[in-house]
Amino acid sequence: MAGASKDWGSKVILVKIETTEGTDAVPTAAANALRVLNYQPSFMDADGKVRAIEKAYFGADKTFLTAFKRGATFDMEMHGAGSATGIVPWATMLRLAGYGAGAVGASSVVYSPITAGWASGTHYGYIDDLLLISQGGRANLQFKIEDDEFPLFTFTFLGAPPPALASQVVPGAAAITGYVDPVLSSTENTTFSLGAFSPGLRRWEMNANVDLQYRSLIGPKDRINARNRAWSGTVLMEIPDLTQKDYFQAIRPGTILPAQCVQGTTTGNIVQIDAQLQINGNVELSEEGGKLMGSFPVGAIPSSAGNDEVIFTTK
Repeated sequence: MAGASKDWGSKVILVKIETTEGTDAVPTAAANALRVLNYQPSFMDADGKVRAIEKAYFGADKTFLTAFKRGATFDMEMHGAGSATGIVPWATMLRLAGYGAGAVGASSVVYSPITAGWASGTHYGYIDDLLLISQGGRANLQFKIEDDEFPLFTFTFLGAPPPALASQVVPGAAAITGYVDPVLSSTENTTFSLGAFSPGLRRWEMNANVDLQYRSLIGPKDRINARNRAWSGTVLMEIPDLTQKDYFQAIRPGTILPAQCVQGTTTGNIVQIDAQLQINGNVELSEEGGKLMGSFPVGAIPSSAGNDEVIFTTK
C-alpha cells in the first residue's frame, strides 16, 4: 500500500469498545474491521490560543493549538446478523451512540437506548497506509428507510487523537465477518405503520441528535461527554383518506403515535424499528405522481420509564 502518495480509494476502518475510557483499545484488522460506506474522516478540530504581544512592528503572533478533537462520518448498511440471535456488526457503533450491548432472547436480539454506562471506543482509520487514531470516542446515530433504496445508518464519531496526529502503518488484512447483504426497502421487503395504520411510505429518516461535547480540565483526562439525545426526523408519506386515518387530528394534542418498521423477511436478516413519535412541527404538503404527499416532522418521545423512544430488534 505504501507509495509516493496516499490512495484515497484504499481504506481500512476499525472500531473497538474501550475497557478504560480514553485508553487505546488497540483494534485489529482481524477482529474489529467495519464494513462502511462513504467514509469521511475529520483530521483535526482544535482551539487556537494567541498571545497578543505588543510589538513595534506589524505581523501575526504565533498560535498555540489545544483541545484536539478528531472524528469521522460513515454509513453502515442495515441488515441482520445471519442468525436470529446473533449480534450484528453495527452493534459496536450503536453502543458508542448510547445503546446497550443487546438483550439476546430466544429468537431475537433487542437493542435499547441507555442513559448511564455509555460506552467509549477507539477508532483506527487507515487511508492507504496513513493511520489516524481517535480515542475515548462516542457517536451520533441517524437512519434512513427509503423506497427502493438500501436502508442505512449514518454514524458520526467524535474522539481525541493521541500525541502523534498521524503515523504511517500498513494495516493487516481486514476480516469483514458477520455481515450479510441488506435487502432493498420495498413493498416486498418492508412494512411500516404509524399510529396503527400503514400509509404509503416514501421515506422515514431519524437523527438521534446526540449532544457530544469535548470536556477539558486540569487533572482529569480530557473526554467526550454525551450529554443528551433528542431524536427528531421526518416521515414522508401519502395522505390517506381521513376516514381511514386522520393524522392531522394528532397534531394539536401532541398525540404519541407508535411507529414500527420491519425491514427484511428472512430469519437472520430482519431488522425491526419501534418508536414512539409525535408530530412536532410544520407539516408540508406536496405532489408526487399526481398524489398528495405529506412531510411530517416528528420527534421520538420516551415513556415515563425512559430509554425506549427508539428500539432496534434483529431476528
